[in-house]
Parts: sequence; C-alpha cells; structure tokens
Amino acid sequence: MEKLIDSLMEIGFSKNESKAYLSLLKQSPLTGYEISKQSGVPRSMIYQTINKLVAHGAINEVRSDPITYTPVPPNEFIGRLRQEKEETFDYLQENLKQIQHPPEVHVIRHIQERSTVIERMNDLISKANHEVWLSVWNSEVDDIAPYTKRAIDSNIQLYSLLFNCEPRKHFGRAFYHHPSTADIEEQRMNQRLTIVVSDNKEVLIAGFSRDTVPSALLTEDPMLVLLAKEYIRHDIMMKVMSEHSSEEKMNQIWKEDSDLFYIVTNELLNKKINKGEA
Repeated sequence: MEKLIDSLMEIGFSKNESKAYLSLLKQSPLTGYEISKQSGVPRSMIYQTINKLVAHGAINEVRSDPITYTPVPPNEFIGRLRQEKEETFDYLQENLKQIQHPPEVHVIRHIQERSTVIERMNDLISKANHEVWLSVWNSEVDDIAPYTKRAIDSNIQLYSLLFNCEPRKHFGRAFYHHPSTADIEEQRMNQRLTIVVSDNKEVLIAGFSRDTVPSALLTEDPMLVLLAKEYIRHDIMMKVMSEHSSEEKMNQIWKEDSDLFYIVTNELLNKKINKGEA
C-alpha cells in the first residue's frame, strides 16, 4: 500500500489524496465521513481532499442523499493522465528548443600521421575565403605549395613565416627564418612547430619531428585561433626587427643575458658556459 501511495504522489497526488482514492477503489460509493474513516484522512481535511480529487478527475460525485463518491476506474484515469503528460512533454520539447540558444562548444580534434596532418593543412588553406596565416618549415612547404598557389590565384591574402628555406613563390607576404634562427627554434621546441590559421575561424597546430609520429590539433576555438595568429604575428615582427639590426647587436642582447638566453634557447646560460669551459 505504501508503494502505491508513493507512486500516486510521484504523479502529483498529495498523501491524503492518495489514501482517499485508494479507499474508494477498495469500496464505493462512500460518503465523505466514510472516506475519512477508512482512509485515515482527518475529518477536518477530508472535503478539501475530496474536492481536489474531483478536480483531478480521479473521483466522481454522486448526487445522492447523502452525497457519495465513486472512483474513476484506474485504466481510464491513469490513461488520461498519461496522455495529458505526453501532450505536455511533446509541447515542451517542441517549444523549448525554439527558444534555446545552444552553447558554443568548440571541439579539439587530435590528428596523427604525417599524410593526415598535411591533408588537414591543405583543407584549411582551401576553405579560406579571406586570409591565411602560415608558419611552415622547408620540409613541409612543397606539400602545401599547390594549395597556397590556388589560394593566391583566388585573391586570398597569405601571410607566411617560412623556416630554413629559400624565397618561395605563391606564399603571399612571406618572411623567412634562415638556418641560424630556424635551428634555434627547432632545438628549443624539439620539433618543427607548424601553424595554419584560416579566416580567423579555424586553426591547425602541428608538430613534426624526426623521432616521433607527427601530430596536430584542429579546432575552431576562438582563443586558440587568436593565440596561434598572435604567435605568427609576433614571430614575424621579431624577424623584421632583427633584420634591421646587426647580428652582433642581436647576439649581444640575448647571448649575454642569462634570462633572455634561456627564453630564446631553452638552455641555461651558465650550463652553456660550463660546457664550453669543460
């Protein structure tokens, strides 16, 4: 009996309403007084309880003298409730989704194998409508050159930072890290960090290495897109500034400052000096 009471309460009955309805299922018709006596619902609350059951459509009032009550058969009552609930759920499902603003979830896809990474790089270049930012090494330049040429021919703006290679056509406004600086970059990161940013909307960040399987992440996350583009932008500006200063002056700036030496090379200056002394 307690389980039935609990179940009726789960579909919206109060405890008193559940007890009164179950009493009428056992025996009917009953007067209000008799329902109170058999169900245990206090007499002070029985008619309030009965009125709510009538409103629910769970019991019928019989115009007799005195007035008595009979239960609506469970199949009929529960069936009607089920239909009403389903109609309500259908309405909510249809109308709530119309006002829902879906959260922006930016998936980060992880890619492995050189051929797959190169393919995704070319996809990003091909889908650009306005501009592409590149940071690419000599060993990967030939793999993407046909796609950068096609982008240039389609009036897509390219900004390219190319490592360890001679000047190349079809890479837009290109800047070059020559072997001396490219070697420092590759040694510091222990890989050839490669970036493709398409239309400020999507970015691929890849790592090519002699010792490990190439891997990359691909995402439309706006913060990662911004971060990657700013990395290329700042690297280009540092390259331009270094070309307007003598190599001796540039070396003096960072090779004699232990913190800057570590920032640039990822090595400790004292360790470098000790190795030289040894």
